[in-house]
Amino acid sequence: MKIYKNGRKKLIFDPCRQILLQYTPEEEVRQKIIEVLIEDMKIPRDTISTEFALSKVDSTSKKRADIVVWHKDRDGNEHALIVLEIKATHIELTNHTLEQVKSYNEILKAKYIGISNGQHMQLYELKNGNTVPLTNELYTYSELLKGKVEYTKFRELRRLPYELATYDRYVKFLLNEGYIGEGTPTDMHPFISELQNFILCGEVNISSNYRTEIIEDLSNGIFSFGNASGGGFPGYYRSFIVKDLGGKHSIYRIGIFGTAVMVNDPVYGNRNGNTYLIVAVDNSGLSTNILQLNIDQFISISEEQKSYEIFHNGRRNGFTNRQVIENIKQSSPELIVDEKIFLGSLPAQGSISIKDGSEFIERLVEYASVRVKLAEKKRKENKEF
Repeated sequence: MKIYKNGRKKLIFDPCRQILLQYTPEEEVRQKIIEVLIEDMKIPRDTISTEFALSKVDSTSKKRADIVVWHKDRDGNEHALIVLEIKATHIELTNHTLEQVKSYNEILKAKYIGISNGQHMQLYELKNGNTVPLTNELYTYSELLKGKVEYTKFRELRRLPYELATYDRYVKFLLNEGYIGEGTPTDMHPFISELQNFILCGEVNISSNYRTEIIEDLSNGIFSFGNASGGGFPGYYRSFIVKDLGGKHSIYRIGIFGTAVMVNDPVYGNRNGNTYLIVAVDNSGLSTNILQLNIDQFISISEEQKSYEIFHNGRRNGFTNRQVIENIKQSSPELIVDEKIFLGSLPAQGSISIKDGSEFIERLVEYASVRVKLAEKKRKENKEF
């Protein structure tokens, strides 16, 4: 794609608006997608709008849709046909991205929506209230207008039997996909695979033993949450609607992810490549990585080698470990065992039972809720200061 210059500024040409725009990685992807729409999908240039202000349809909206493709009905009235959300190449396409374009389409009412980062593009048809993925073929404008499309058949994630979850080839798959850390000891791999298996797909029975209440199980989906060092954890998470210690409802998302071994990296320096248990919180569209627990570090095996105990030392930015533990003693004392935050005891070799897995999830959510409360306290103190 040709790049132009105006002094030190890099510019890129938008053929739809016939103007030069300031270059950004996202704009480069948007223009590449426009080229695909015009050249490969035979979509007329004059039917494509970029950076479309939704206030033109709904005066109360301040949002802009990256790309909108239009069509006219028999009476000459214009309607949205496709709404696309575009991300820069380095950004993973997740359920967050899909929800973003769906929110735009609540106003535009297009038949199709799509997401792309330049490397992948996925189109969906909105059918009877469902978002149905199309096959990855590039349909023409005419085919989309006539509804001559095919739908992707995919299997939903399901809980695997222990033998399959810990099968060598499957464990290697998780390692290659970044769900197990490169430096995590190999004897822990089967346990981590079974733990992820339960977190994503296991049946969770909710008790009334904790102050934090899991209201609804939203199953699993693909999301991405960053951390303080600028990294990210994209992939599958299990999501729950939770009523936290403050009585507020938020979505808690839980996943397991690995990191790569680093040696003298300019950003991460030397890194062991551990596996992390991640708990992120979505609150009215604002996402926070509330817990990043190093499984390699905060796990111990029983003397009989029959179970792993998962714990944490309370580490939290802005607080000492002791402050966190003292806060937990006040709000959720049942989490404290031997002056540590105890999250659960799970079998080292064998399937995680519904009882043990459910208790682990509930204790983890309770602990995450305490950390949310501490984060709110710190923000309040900073504002007052």
